[in-house]
Parts: sequence; C-alpha cells; structure tokens
Amino acid sequence: MVPLAFGISEYLLLLVCILIAYKGTQVIYRLYFSPLAKFPGPRLAAATSLYEFYFDIIRGGQFMFELNRLHDKYGPILRINPHELHIKDPSYYDTVYGGPLNKRDRLPSFTQTGLPLSTFQTAPHGLHRERRKLLSPFLSTQSVTSLQPLIQEKVDLVCNHMSRRVGTGEFFDLHSILASFAGDVLSAYVLGRENCYGYLDRVEVTDEWKKNVNGPLEASLLLRHIPSGISQDVKAVYDKPDGESIISTILSNEKVPDTEKELNRMTDELKFLILAWSEAPSQVMAITLFHLLWNPETYQKLRAELDEGFPVVADADWTKLKNLPYLVRKSAVLKEGLRLSAVVTTRLPRSAPEEALQYEKWTIPPGTPISMTTHSILRSPDVYTNPMKFMPERWMGPAEEVRVLGTLIRKFQLELHETDEKNVHIVRDCFNGQTVPGLNLINVKVAKEFN
Repeated sequence: MVPLAFGISEYLLLLVCILIAYKGTQVIYRLYFSPLAKFPGPRLAAATSLYEFYFDIIRGGQFMFELNRLHDKYGPILRINPHELHIKDPSYYDTVYGGPLNKRDRLPSFTQTGLPLSTFQTAPHGLHRERRKLLSPFLSTQSVTSLQPLIQEKVDLVCNHMSRRVGTGEFFDLHSILASFAGDVLSAYVLGRENCYGYLDRVEVTDEWKKNVNGPLEASLLLRHIPSGISQDVKAVYDKPDGESIISTILSNEKVPDTEKELNRMTDELKFLILAWSEAPSQVMAITLFHLLWNPETYQKLRAELDEGFPVVADADWTKLKNLPYLVRKSAVLKEGLRLSAVVTTRLPRSAPEEALQYEKWTIPPGTPISMTTHSILRSPDVYTNPMKFMPERWMGPAEEVRVLGTLIRKFQLELHETDEKNVHIVRDCFNGQTVPGLNLINVKVAKEFN
C-alpha cells in the first residue's frame, strides 16, 4: 500500500476547505438557527459583520445613515449584524439604557479607546457604576460653582483675543478658540492650575487642541493616539498632589480603594476626561453660536434679553441668571443647541444580561446587544416639528456654556465669514459627528465690542 503524501499546496487547500466549511456553517446558523434569526433586517447583515464594515470603513462613517434607510424598509426594530439589534423608537430609550436599578452591560467593542482602565471603557455594569460614582461629585452643581473664578478667568482671555480683532476684518475659527477654552479649564480642573495647558495665554490661538481632540475621532481610532503629554502631566501630579485638582482629591480620599488610585488607572481615567470633556462642550458652543448667527431674529432676541439683564457687561453676575428665560430659566437656547449639535453620533449598545426585554411583539433574548442612535432621535420629525430648524422656542438647570455664550453674545457683535450650513452639516459618524473633511470650521469676524 502506497502511503499518502501531502505537499504544502495540498495542506493549504485543505485549510481553505475547512475555513469555507466553517464559515458556511456559521452563516447557516446565523440565518436560520440563531436566537436573532426571527428579527427583520437584511440577510447579508445577519450573515456577516462585513455589511457594517463596508458602510463604516469603506464608505467612511455612513452606517448610521444606512440604519435610517433600513428602518424605513423593515420597521422600528431590526437586526443590523449577526449579534446586535437596533431600535428606532424614542419611547423605548429608557428600557434600552435602563437606570440605576436595571443592570445593563456595555458592549466592549464599542468602548475601545486604548484606555482600558477608564470608566468609559469599563463594560461590566457593577464596576462601571462604582467608577461613575467616583466622578459624579466633580460634576455636581456645588463643584461647578466653585470653578466660577477659573471659568471667568478663561472667558476673559477668550474676550481679549476677540477684542484685538474688533473692526480689523480678521477672522478666526470659533471651534478652535472654544476648544482651547475647554482644554484650559479642564486641564486646570483635572491636573491643577500649575498644569493648565495655557492655550489661551498664547499670543495667537491655534487649532492645536482642536486637532488633538478631533483628530483621533476623525480617524476612527477614538483616543488610542491621544497626546502623550497628558500621561506625563498625570504622573507629575500623581507624584506631587497639589490638593485642589481632581486627581489630588481622588488620591486623598480614604474611601477610594487603592486599586482605583494606581497610576495606570488614574492615567487612563484622566486622559479620557480631559479629551472627552473638552470636545463635547466646545463643539456644542461653536455650533450653537453658528445657529444664533445664522438666524438673526433669534440672535437679536437673545441679545435684547442679555442687554436688559446686564446693561453693563462688566457688572454681569453669571451666577444669578434666573431672570433670563430664553437663555437660562427654560434653557431654550442651550437645549436647542445641544439638540442640533447631537455630538455623539455613534450608537452605544447595551445588553440586559439577566432579563429578556419585550418590544412590541418581539422578545429580545437576555444578553443581546441592543442599540439606539441618539442623533436620529434628536432630529426625528416624529419627535420635533421642523427638526432641522434652530427653534429655541420649542423648549419654552443651567450649564457652564451659559457664561461663555452669554458673554460672547452680550459683549461682541460677531459675523460669520465664509461659513454656512455645510460647515455644521454632519455627514460622517466618527463616534462624534463630523462634517466633510476640511469643513469643520466656523469662521467669524468681530464687528463691534459693547460695554
């Protein structure tokens, strides 16, 4: 009997056949035997994640728009990949994302930031909740109120940069200067005043911090390539706490377990805080200012309210704002700015590991990732009349954007420069919403300064 002899080519052919058989079996299971096989949606998406890959990677952040098209075709619930369901129904939001008493796990693949010890990337429900509790006091009204001197100091620096441009015809990007403002406030708060980045202290404000924050997101790498300097700053404060910063407060808190105070854990957490807390407020403020300038009637209404509330801008007390309904009491301008900014465009899946959820006639198996897209909800004609129009009246507590927006609108007459709706039109999902590359600019001129 002649023994069988296999060469390299035969072994490779065998491996290919095994791989094809495995993948074929996997596809058959996903289409016909998976617990999600009964849910509506395109068969290709149910069979392979390459469907989503095509729209997100090849087409460049277009999957969130494809989801809207699929919902129009298949209805409010659909299977968008082999493992995940997507629901387009604002009334179901609280069920998906739960509350303090409803256990919800985060999908690890959607929290990959290169910062595994940060709260954002912590997937298990219990540990995530404990880490959030550690940060919550730093976002309380009392904590934010204590930051007023620091915030006012940075607002004054923004105003100084604008004052130098009054009547010169020189234009600048609102997003860049507001990102620098946010970066300076956050770095001082998180790391201590001595470690403030000082972007606003420079003679000219550049787009350096805006790029540091937006660049990784736009490249769909999230925060993996964040500036290394932040790590060095964290270590410097870690080795020599100043007693006032967030990191120093955490390190001195005896109730916090030692494992939560380790350098690697603190570095990941504070990197994410500085970048995430810089990006969202600066983008919201810039886009809100654009819509105010793009809608002169709304702009003049807000200016009239500010003129009446603060006849002399130097005497403005931004801690006493209850008599400004358009800006504060109803938060109309801020809420509408937040709605249209819709900063986070990606879906953020959750799973209920211990319970089956019910949506209409559909029973969703425990542990199934379910997601919704906030961006679509905030711009849905089923929820908001004329959703793409900036209408603060639709809303008729305070946020720190009040001080910045109120000061800039009250103190300066700004004019858009070669900027229109295409500069705020979101066409890509890069975790946060992005414009066409190169158009993420809101250029303005400072026509006048008021006393």
